[in-house]
Amino acid sequence: MKKEVNDKLKYLLKLLTMIFLITSPIFDMTFFHSRITTLIRIFIILVIFISTIFLYKDSRKSLKYIIIFYLLSASYLIVSYYHNKSFISLFPNNFNYSFINELFTILKLIMPITFIYSLYYQKLSKKDFKIIFISWSLFISLQIIITNIFKISLSSYSENIIKYNIFEWNKNIYYIESASKGYFTYANMTSLTLLMMLIYNFYFFIKDNFKYIILIFLISISMLMLGTRVSSIGGLLTLICLIIYYLFFVIIKKEKFNKHLFLLLSVIILWILLLPISPYKNRNIELNKYSNVKKDLFDNNDVYNKNDTQTIKKEISKQEYIESIVNNDLIPEFFYKIYYSYEYDPDFWIDLIENTKESKINYRLIEEKMIKRVIKINNNKLDVLLGISNSRIQNIHNLERDFIMQYYAFGIIGSIILLSVYLIMLIINIINLIKKFSFLNSINLITNVLFCFCAYLTGNILCSMTMIIVYGFLCSFMIKEKMVDLLNLKC
Repeated sequence: MKKEVNDKLKYLLKLLTMIFLITSPIFDMTFFHSRITTLIRIFIILVIFISTIFLYKDSRKSLKYIIIFYLLSASYLIVSYYHNKSFISLFPNNFNYSFINELFTILKLIMPITFIYSLYYQKLSKKDFKIIFISWSLFISLQIIITNIFKISLSSYSENIIKYNIFEWNKNIYYIESASKGYFTYANMTSLTLLMMLIYNFYFFIKDNFKYIILIFLISISMLMLGTRVSSIGGLLTLICLIIYYLFFVIIKKEKFNKHLFLLLSVIILWILLLPISPYKNRNIELNKYSNVKKDLFDNNDVYNKNDTQTIKKEISKQEYIESIVNNDLIPEFFYKIYYSYEYDPDFWIDLIENTKESKINYRLIEEKMIKRVIKINNNKLDVLLGISNSRIQNIHNLERDFIMQYYAFGIIGSIILLSVYLIMLIINIINLIKKFSFLNSINLITNVLFCFCAYLTGNILCSMTMIIVYGFLCSFMIKEKMVDLLNLKC
């Protein structure tokens, strides 16, 4: 009787998990994306985690490691709180440190390990794995494609509705008015999700059924419509490299050749043909033009002549001096008037304008220099170990480069604790590949490497609940004791 009740509860838990996984992309849409829905998803993951511990006895064997991880994370939160209380800056509000925001961020960062742990012991079947991936692939790609065709999609680079669809790309139009993200909140995050789906659908196509070409085609078109660097270029290069890598296995490992491979070549050809007129290409042209304009402005700008500037300095205030020498085409005023106001630290902007030419072209360098300046003024050696907090970083400027952003926010100690899952998974993937040099293990390692690289390249990935769920789901299959045998995927 007790076993029957337990089996029924396991079934209900699996049903909850499946529903949660399948519906996850919905909550990344602008209609539902909020702190409340994020908290709801965190709560559901914790419910799944606690239920797994109670229903699966074997999960309790490793529970001590999770408890140690939680205790380390909590200890860091408390220590960093007291560390950040003594923060000093030139700004009156000290960039508004918030313990609640730190707690919220750390909760999100510990979710990957929590979710991986739960899914690992639930041991979802091969069929479950395929159902979830097919549903994600169809929901995300079709939404982008359909909204693009009917010109009701949000732009990837603004919150406005696009004006041109894929059939109008040949008109050499402004990329902001044609790049489409459907109704999803972040284009970069959607790009990475689709990239990982592209990888595993490729695997299914090779090892399971040639009909997965339909999903690959839909994903490819939607990635071109997104118009980001990760989706447009990264997706194409990934698909080409996967084909080459597969042929390597056919030749070296004597794996059976898939006669339907030519279908993938047709997708690549179509991708290459559409790329020159795609939103990404138009964006790249616009950015190159803008960079050249900025360079010309800088080269021809006489206000940077040191003899002239010394004369100006003697006659006006520092703020007036900054306004007189800065060129908003080089440094937009929101940097020095809003994000890091020259009212409180004019010396920083004077030094930046006069001596750092490169940062006038690269906004990310400006963002990082602002954060480094804040750390320098605080002059606390513990900042390297404990960071200056995520809430302060966000109130200065969101540094769109994961791992670097977390380093400044949480320091060396906080980053090691909170981001350990990504290093652990990479190590596990490498060990698995060494033990068994298979196409599946290679795919797993490639996916992990690409995930970390894209997070570093684009930012705002590691704290995204959607990416946490997608990553956790994939990793749960990567670390099974005997690995999931996906070499025979027929259900």
